[in-house]
Amino acid sequence: MTQVTLNVETREGKGTQAAKKLRAVDKIPGIFYIHGGKNIPISINRADLHAIWGSESGLLELVFDGKAHKQAVIRDIQFDPVKGRPIHIDLMGIKKGEKIKINVPVHLLGTAEGVKTHGGVMQLIQREVEVECLPSEIPTSIDYDVTDLEIGESIHVSDLVVENATIITDSEAVIASVIAPRIAEAAPVAEVEAEEEEEAEPEVLAQKSEDEE
Repeated sequence: MTQVTLNVETREGKGTQAAKKLRAVDKIPGIFYIHGGKNIPISINRADLHAIWGSESGLLELVFDGKAHKQAVIRDIQFDPVKGRPIHIDLMGIKKGEKIKINVPVHLLGTAEGVKTHGGVMQLIQREVEVECLPSEIPTSIDYDVTDLEIGESIHVSDLVVENATIITDSEAVIASVIAPRIAEAAPVAEVEAEEEEEAEPEVLAQKSEDEE
């Protein structure tokens, strides 16, 4: 588990116009919320968010307006569907001793036998899984050695092992598969179509942000 510091500012303005003004000066609007507490509208400097990129699943030490400190995790980030830039962020505050649910990346280690020996292709289907754990036990990643994987074989969520956390994602969900070369040749077409669909619609937040009201 990693912990980094992130400076945030409380903000007064709400709605689309206020959010646009913030983005025009390289600030990202967002919401801080905690179980049993009030939602706090915030903004973050774009450069500060980029500085912690790669630590999204870690514990954050938030510094509010240069004073108050609160611990939190990034619960969701909404991206511009065209430019790919973050346009809204949800930060979830945590309480000592209270378990949280958070997405953790899955890292595949080694080269599968079906890829190395038989020319297969490793198809990554799911890059992260949701776990439940104490904030101090958030894993940086869940690693899995794919060396023995042959063509036609897959890794399921049930194959993953993580200490001090419970995996919430469906145990039957497929993480990755080794597919035959002929199947792999047709895969790029499907991937392009999927990308076009993703570009056509913006990512939807799990909770409606105050900027959308």
